[in-house]
Amino acid sequence: MKKVILLFCIAFAVNSQAQFLDKLKEKVGGKSKLQLFPEEKLDFPQYQNNIGKVCFSNEEFERTLPENKYIKTYNFGDKLSMRAWFANSPSNSMLLQLEQSGVKPREINDNRNAFEYQGKILFVLYLDGQKVTNTSYASDFKKSDISGLATHRAEFNDGTDDLYFGETLMTDLKRKQDLLTPGTHKLKIEVIPIKMAGLGSDFPYKPIAVGEIDMIVKNNAVDKNDPQACLPAAKMNDKALQAKIITAYKNRNFGDTPKDVRITSDRWYIKKNEYSGMPIRRTVSATVGKTKNGKCYFDEYSFSQDYDGTQYQNEVYLLGEGIGTMREISCKCLTP
Repeated sequence: MKKVILLFCIAFAVNSQAQFLDKLKEKVGGKSKLQLFPEEKLDFPQYQNNIGKVCFSNEEFERTLPENKYIKTYNFGDKLSMRAWFANSPSNSMLLQLEQSGVKPREINDNRNAFEYQGKILFVLYLDGQKVTNTSYASDFKKSDISGLATHRAEFNDGTDDLYFGETLMTDLKRKQDLLTPGTHKLKIEVIPIKMAGLGSDFPYKPIAVGEIDMIVKNNAVDKNDPQACLPAAKMNDKALQAKIITAYKNRNFGDTPKDVRITSDRWYIKKNEYSGMPIRRTVSATVGKTKNGKCYFDEYSFSQDYDGTQYQNEVYLLGEGIGTMREISCKCLTP
């Protein structure tokens, strides 16, 4: 019995040493096996039937939403949800694409963990073959979703005032009113993994899911009061103050032409002396719609009036240089 145990131990030791030497040879030779992240198993038909696709629905796009609820045609402005199905999680997709491009598995494995917390995905929107916009690089994702889940959901329009991941695509598209002519357009979504720093951050990753849908635009009327398409809603309607704001803006000579003003503060904000409590100035925020070189934009600014000891002066002036929210909009938003 002791001989049997001894022989078993010797055999186990020899085998273990051989495996160790094989792994060492592979690592030294740059042939180590790529180490992927573990993934949640998706074994339902909706996933198996649509790997590599972006699908669309007017309903809440849960993973197990019946495929007969998927749609191919969409009326712009209606509710629309999207779900992308990947062959591998975004992190694993990046690892595999890097390996296929010639990066050594050993180098990828040494930097593997960063692909979990530095990895993100972009939903990229095309209209009639023209790239329009993509989701923000600043969007946050759970590490487990990026490294271990081969599907992701986004909203184009969830039908509420809340802003969910993906809805900036619709917001950006609505600002491109010149593209939204009446008729049927081809809306295309690509999902691309990205890495924010380090190995693989400058690699041109291929889409891991693509989908198209026919989008019907019924009319091209621009609602000037739609804050997603044009300027934000005004909270103070004071024509005299608006005129003073226009004058104050022009006095700064930015090289553009102000066309419209929306006062976005609901009241004046008063700055007081910290010792005496006497007012120093009062300030409101306002969005200025402007034109330059045939294009139209808006940005938000702060405008102030100083207190002279007895009353606020009549002059309104621009405080600072702007908040930095400039966005391009359709010039139809600024027509009388």
